[in-house]
Amino acid sequence: MLGKFFKRYGWMYIPGVLFLVINSRVATLAPKALGEAIGLVEAGATAQEVMRSAVIIVAIALGVFATRFVWRMMIILNARRMECFLREELFVKLQSLPPDFYAKRRSGDLLAYAINDVGSVRQTFGPALAQAINGILTGALSIYSMIGETSLKMSLLALAPVPIAVAVILVAGKVVRRRSRRVQELFAGVSGFVNESIMGIRVVKAFAREDEWQAEFDRTSDELQTANVKLADASALIQPITALTFGLSYAISLIIGGKMVIEGTLGLSNLVSFLGYLLLIQHPVVSLGRIVNMVQRGLASYKRLRDIFDEEEIPAFEQSDYSAPIDGEIEAKNLTFTYPGMHAPALRGVSFKLRAGGTLGIAGETGSGKTTLAALLMKFYHCERGELFIDGVDICDIPARAIREASGYVPQDGFLFSASIEDNILFYTPNKGEEDARKAAELAGVLGDIERLPDGFATEVGERGTHLSGGQRQRIGLARRRR
Repeated sequence: MLGKFFKRYGWMYIPGVLFLVINSRVATLAPKALGEAIGLVEAGATAQEVMRSAVIIVAIALGVFATRFVWRMMIILNARRMECFLREELFVKLQSLPPDFYAKRRSGDLLAYAINDVGSVRQTFGPALAQAINGILTGALSIYSMIGETSLKMSLLALAPVPIAVAVILVAGKVVRRRSRRVQELFAGVSGFVNESIMGIRVVKAFAREDEWQAEFDRTSDELQTANVKLADASALIQPITALTFGLSYAISLIIGGKMVIEGTLGLSNLVSFLGYLLLIQHPVVSLGRIVNMVQRGLASYKRLRDIFDEEEIPAFEQSDYSAPIDGEIEAKNLTFTYPGMHAPALRGVSFKLRAGGTLGIAGETGSGKTTLAALLMKFYHCERGELFIDGVDICDIPARAIREASGYVPQDGFLFSASIEDNILFYTPNKGEEDARKAAELAGVLGDIERLPDGFATEVGERGTHLSGGQRQRIGLARRRR
């Protein structure tokens, strides 16, 4: 999934990491420069010497700004590019999945994949990656400088409480990952519920179920709120523990360092530098909580996305071209079909023969298999070989693309896209114009209705055609398949 992205854009991380390393090194020069400036003031240096030190400090600040800007442009911007790439790849993947996949998934789950999960992966390969590298480098360089400018003993004593904070953060990270996964699942549930509520708002209002529907939404929303609060509780533990441990580190530094300054074994400038290095170490340790949080969320989201990308796609054969003409003779021979995951067959032993250009009406009780037969003819599902034929050729040997291009199909739900009437009618043949749309509408018996609308064929139908009546939606669906 990410291999394709890294082959194309992975190189951008190399200069980004290089400037990140330079940024970390430049940042660790600041405490020493500040300490030397304090030493000059303490020694009674001239104003020119102090000004020179101030210029050096400003130059370091500008160097930190410039290098940080570059690495952010390379790493963070590339992570945004990854987010767009994954979202586009996910959309392409969803287009290539068979209809039975969508029978098992809620639309809210798929929306969560495209919004939350992709965003979490982006944070892992953007801010989390940069902060982790920056923290490791800054911490290592600061500790090295602390030991070199003071002593190993003082550095070890001052940093002794830090492992406690690291241990707490790592333990809390496991809890964060588990609770984060729960939040993602509940978010998908809420998204799906809201989507269904919007799509079915007319049914809800028609049956006066607003109060019950609101109560159900409040229940699911409260579950999400509770899960988010638990996640925040686990994350909130990190900050005070970090503040407490570094408070102890500063206290130890001041006690030991202050005593050494009084005794004359350590210069004040060295103590100031030491405290500056300790401040540099504190930031990555504090960020460790956010890094762990982002990485844990990213890993959970990546696993969810991986499950989608591992789904079996429609075979390439079904999308390939088919040279033979399709006249439309259909024959079923003892056709039997059972939906995936079901035990009772939807069709059992169906046989008939329909010559090209002929007409066949099928009647039966609800659930008798009428829609299933149409779905098998359109290859939305696959039947066994030797049971269904088109022009004497087994349907298994004809690509689905060829069948659908030669067929006219009107879904039962009369689905319309949120576009104009003309765009919906010409969906199958977008290169045609309004005159073609008019002819198709006339054949479908909806031309008069369209002409009575204020904007005619330019009328926007609304989401799923909500601006039109049910009959108008059905007839525009019929016109859409007229060629």
